[in-house]
Amino acid sequence: MGLLDSLAKQVLKRATITRVVPIARHTYHLTLQGPDLADLNYTPGQTLNVFFDLSGPEAALRKRTYSIWQYDPEALTLELAVCTFSNGPGARWAQQCRPGDDVYFNGPGGKFVLDTTAASYCLLGDVATLSHLYALRRQIPPNQTVFSLVHVQSQDDCFPDLDGSYPLHFALANHLSAPEVLAEVAAQGLRSAAGCMFYIGGSQALCVETHQLLRKQWHVPTAQLKAKPFWK
Repeated sequence: MGLLDSLAKQVLKRATITRVVPIARHTYHLTLQGPDLADLNYTPGQTLNVFFDLSGPEAALRKRTYSIWQYDPEALTLELAVCTFSNGPGARWAQQCRPGDDVYFNGPGGKFVLDTTAASYCLLGDVATLSHLYALRRQIPPNQTVFSLVHVQSQDDCFPDLDGSYPLHFALANHLSAPEVLAEVAAQGLRSAAGCMFYIGGSQALCVETHQLLRKQWHVPTAQLKAKPFWK
């Protein structure tokens, strides 16, 4: 083990993987548990920095940031939905990890969280953002209007929220442009952006395109736009 990895283990928190289940074509559901998960300063919509490859003959400190699907402070558990379509180190880690493995982490952190003052909400993303949007959706009171669109290329990419429900709208297509995304939510009844808070996730290119279109053509104030690229 290298010096960097040894130091990382001393300063990071640790949890144990208790569940690894494939739940969609490109997604694994991981449950973490352990005393270091007590009293996390967590706001739904935040993320967790996960460090892995800290042991073995080719140990190399790697970090990936994952959306927290759900946190239970009483059971000391934290749920992640790890998307693997990138085939990068994080994807390989999720495919290879097993119950009983240790995970080192810090956080939570991040600002892609719910603004509770909005009159309505529009949640936009793809399969990589799905668990994050589910975490946001659960916090919206039932009397408030929610528009949503999650782009998937296959029905096998879809998975439900932790309670088994599908509270978001899915669009099955090989590709969606920003105008097509907004046309889909307009078809759901979104006619005016007044008071609506937009959450835009997914690829960097689509986040930028959608953000610009909402500002320039829909005249949405920047304060009502929250964008977070999840991948390039």
